[in-house]
Amino acid sequence: MSELTIFCVIFCMHILIYACYSDIKKRSVPNKLWLLMIAVGIPIAGYNIFIYGVPFLIRFISSIFFTFALSFLFFRFNLFGGADAKCLIAISVLIPMQPSFTFLFYHFPINFNSSLMLAPFPFAITTLLNATIISLIVPLSVFFYNFLNLRREELRKNISLAFIGYKLPIDALTDTDVKNKHVRLVHLYGDEGDEEVEGGRGGLRRKFIFGGVEIDKEVVERLKDYHAQGKIGEEVWITPELPFMLFITAGFFVSLFYGNVIFHIIYYFLF
Repeated sequence: MSELTIFCVIFCMHILIYACYSDIKKRSVPNKLWLLMIAVGIPIAGYNIFIYGVPFLIRFISSIFFTFALSFLFFRFNLFGGADAKCLIAISVLIPMQPSFTFLFYHFPINFNSSLMLAPFPFAITTLLNATIISLIVPLSVFFYNFLNLRREELRKNISLAFIGYKLPIDALTDTDVKNKHVRLVHLYGDEGDEEVEGGRGGLRRKFIFGGVEIDKEVVERLKDYHAQGKIGEEVWITPELPFMLFITAGFFVSLFYGNVIFHIIYYFLF
């Protein structure tokens, strides 16, 4: 692996670690981080195009195009935030191809004329796919928590919710600043909704919201009023809101030292 590639990897690594810290601490990541990565990546890409020619240019353009398209879809379907999409696009500029590490199963040398071109996916997409697989730890952990804490009858009735959230007393939502609790409300409560509130009264209904409902003081006060009127119980379903930046960073390291997990699985079953 060239010294320039090593620089890009180490530089990106530091940016991602700081982005994780900022996302956890402030619930936001400054755009200047991604602009810095792009500003560093463009002249390096220009140098590589001058040295390696059209093969690298094709890989560079395809890396940006496919990463942008997939990141946009993830963003539009509310699977992650804008900072996560910008992060992946910045990675696609700075490290368009898989660095030549020795993986557990194969080694891709730096050979721009190779038909495999280092890897079957751009490095940023490999990072995203690995991050998505790693993020599956969350629903499995949440279900295990519910399995230990919910009654079996209640678990069976709420089996779909048990993978995405857990029950929390309404009063617990005001123990600290709710914006720093990294949780969202699973349902939106009101007169209109998909289903009646279990055990409630007064015609109150609830609607499942994909991605959850942001919890602020107004939402908490409304829940307290519903509880005081006997329309809902003392607990509501909430879903953890872990920063996806953590999974992107984890996926980045897995991509460096292991490669594309999905590709490994497909390769194992086909060959």
